[in-house]
Order: sequence, then structure tokens, then C-alpha cells
Amino acid sequence: MKLRGWLVTGLVVCIVLAHVALWRSGMDTSTKLAFTVLNAIGWTIVLAPILLVDKWLDAKRGHNQDRD
Repeated sequence: MKLRGWLVTGLVVCIVLAHVALWRSGMDTSTKLAFTVLNAIGWTIVLAPILLVDKWLDAKRGHNQDRD
């Protein structure tokens, strides 16, 4: 697995562990749900463009290698 894959895997593991800790805390359920939804939306906004640009760059590299 490439370094990039390990970084993404580590980030996802940290996010999941943080959510488990949140849901095991003593807050009321509505607050937990609000934080979970807000966090999921935030990470989607951050990670989706990064992953999409990475896929686009891989496709461009593959296309350029086919030309050679």
C-alpha cells in the first residue's frame, strides 16, 4: 500500500475512534447526533475534492504514459 493509502486509512481510523468516543460520552443524544452530522459533512467537504483530484491526476498520468 502506498503512503497515501496509509495516510487516508489512518485518518479514517482516527475519525471513527473519535465518533465512538463521542457516542460513549455523557452528552444527550440530540447533541451527539448534531455533532456527528456536522462532522460527517465537514469531512466530506474536505476529503471529497482531495480524492477526486487524486483520481483525476492518476487518469492524466495514465493517459500521458499511453502517449509515450
